[in-house]
Amino acid sequence: MLLAARNVQKKFDTADGEFHVLRGVDIALDSGETLALTGESGSGKSTLLHLIGGLDVPDQGEIVIDGTDIAALDDNGRAAVRRGVVGVVFQQFNLIPSIRIKDNIAFQARLAGRYDEAWARTLAERLGLVDQLNKYPEQLSGGQQQRVAIARTLAPRPRLVLADEPTGNLDEDTAATVISILLALVDETQAGLLMVTHSTALAGRMARRMHLRVGQIA
Repeated sequence: MLLAARNVQKKFDTADGEFHVLRGVDIALDSGETLALTGESGSGKSTLLHLIGGLDVPDQGEIVIDGTDIAALDDNGRAAVRRGVVGVVFQQFNLIPSIRIKDNIAFQARLAGRYDEAWARTLAERLGLVDQLNKYPEQLSGGQQQRVAIARTLAPRPRLVLADEPTGNLDEDTAATVISILLALVDETQAGLLMVTHSTALAGRMARRMHLRVGQIA
């Protein structure tokens, strides 16, 4: 099992008191498997994804990725997992504006010490970015920037790919194309893919689907 999250709970302090975002969530994902996580705004989808990605820690429960409970790690330990095991694609592309596209693609892999020039070139070719490599992010369309973000995420060959509304800023046709490429690349690398999406069309393209309602799996 690549990912096994058990009894994951998370709450935040608000002006009205404690708000329990996640109320004991269990989720499992194997290598090569794709899973859509859906739910209304405020249901806890992005919070759960951020916990699995090691961007935050749960108040209770465990999140075991490739045999390691990342909820028990310190900041440095979780950062190491993000560099080498988990890749995250955000709705906001989060590209580095001051460096060229080829360097944005290589950035995460170099941090992880896993940069492979041939693989980076393959990703650029598959994602239609070969003619854009010497440009800067601001010179690309939204769809092209999201392709760069996907290439950057996949460059270190992560075991688990997390995608948080990855097509939220794209039109429907561009979104369908980007997701098709992402699914093909994930299938080739046999990574697990967990995608948060509000789109029923995109959710229908995943092998499985789970729905969050008020912090619990419905």
